[in-house]
Amino acid sequence: MDVHGVNLGPDLVESVKKLKGRQLLEQILDPSSQINEKYQTTQFVLSDGRTISGVVTKEDAGECQVMTNLLTPEAITRIAKADIDQRVASKISPMPAGLANVLTKEEIGDLISYLEAGGYQVPAHLQHHHEHKPN
Repeated sequence: MDVHGVNLGPDLVESVKKLKGRQLLEQILDPSSQINEKYQTTQFVLSDGRTISGVVTKEDAGECQVMTNLLTPEAITRIAKADIDQRVASKISPMPAGLANVLTKEEIGDLISYLEAGGYQVPAHLQHHHEHKPN
C-alpha cells in the first residue's frame, strides 16, 4: 500500500497487538504513561552550552544522530559524543495529552473497538503504487 505523510508516532493498529482494552485506553488518554523508545525525545546539553532536543535515530561509538523535528525526518542533527555534557531522556511523550478530550465516551469506545478490529484496510482494488519524483 502506498503511504503518504510523516510517521509522527507508533502505528496505533500495531500498538493494539501489545495493548488491549484498559491498557490501550490508558495509552490513548495518557500518552506519557508508556513511551515507545523509537519516539522518545532526548535532551542533550553540549559542552558549548547549547541544548538540542530530539529523537535519536542512530547512534554509534562516536556520535548520535538526532531528528529534532518529527515533521522533517530527513533533517538530522549530528552530535559528537565528545561534545555531550549531559543526556536526559524525556518522561513526556511527544504525543500531546488531551487529544481524546474532544471525543465522547461512546466515540472513545468506538475508537478502541476500531483499533482492536485491525483498523482500516484499503480494498485491494483501490490500492495503487507509484513513486513520487522531486520537482
